[in-house]
Amino acid sequence: MVFMNTVAIHRRVQSSELSRNSAAVFAAAEQGPIDITRRDGEDFVLAKASDAAKERRAISIAADLVAASLSTSGVDLADRLRGPFPWIEFLAPQSQVRFATEIVNVTRACAAVGQFSKLLVVFEAWRSSAETIANGYTSDDELEWLDVPVSVTDPRNKT
Repeated sequence: MVFMNTVAIHRRVQSSELSRNSAAVFAAAEQGPIDITRRDGEDFVLAKASDAAKERRAISIAADLVAASLSTSGVDLADRLRGPFPWIEFLAPQSQVRFATEIVNVTRACAAVGQFSKLLVVFEAWRSSAETIANGYTSDDELEWLDVPVSVTDPRNKT
């Protein structure tokens, strides 16, 4: 049975269905969480471990943002974010401000719809940028951007 609420579409099955047809229920859980209803106790949710881990990571990021935003120190949010996210030190000052603004806005939007995958994408993109800068890339480095892809031979194939 499928039901819709304001956050997401979930599937709901009775615990007896899990017993009778576990393969089908597990296959359905690959597509998203399944609510397992029980007569003798509280319902369960069957979900992929990787999805649960991503949700915990997003909640951790959101908690760090809340903690940083509640500070009454008078320091700008971008500066307060150095505590939970020390890697932003590698970003230019204007990029730190852009990160702070974007991550707060995306977190709020994700919370509004109950889906946090976009938060993780945005967060990891900023973190990857900081790692790239830490590894020596600077915006002053000369890069040649291509308008169309160019095929090249694999340098590992020495023939």
